[in-house]
Amino acid sequence: MKLFVGCGSSNSICEPYLSDCRALLKEVFQTHDLVFGASSSGIMGIAYEEAKKNQKRIIGICTDMWKEDLKELDCTKEYSVPTILERTQKLEEESDVLLFLPGGMGTFVELFSAIDRKRNKEFDKPIIIYNLNHYYDSLLTFLEKNYEEGFTSKKVKECYQVTTTVKETLAILNKNF
Repeated sequence: MKLFVGCGSSNSICEPYLSDCRALLKEVFQTHDLVFGASSSGIMGIAYEEAKKNQKRIIGICTDMWKEDLKELDCTKEYSVPTILERTQKLEEESDVLLFLPGGMGTFVELFSAIDRKRNKEFDKPIIIYNLNHYYDSLLTFLEKNYEEGFTSKKVKECYQVTTTVKETLAILNKNF
């Protein structure tokens, strides 16, 4: 199975996030291939390292602006596309499951794109939000307000699953594949 991992690529991420994500990714890449945004830093770098250690296929996808980053990586397949929108679509197309770990602006773009495309029946792939250390609490509260105030149907909640532990996340991945 090809697993997209949406996550932060900053080198300034606090240690508890790095160590917990490493524990999850170490388990995940025992059996799954990686689709990611082609960075060797932050949590994204950890995903790359763990997939590489386990000799998994690695698909790196970036925008042309960051294509030099691909030179630092040893990917099975590489794509460089002109825009963020095209990158996000390619990440979704290349994946069987989408897993969102803590991340920044790019992760939020990818997450909302995936939820909206699934809502619009453009694909039916599992979307998992790993709410490590309550990272996504504010976002999930905002989504609840959005549903409660009628801006979006509550059915959208069916488009994604939220987990809070490594064990729970692995159980969902193993259930789906």
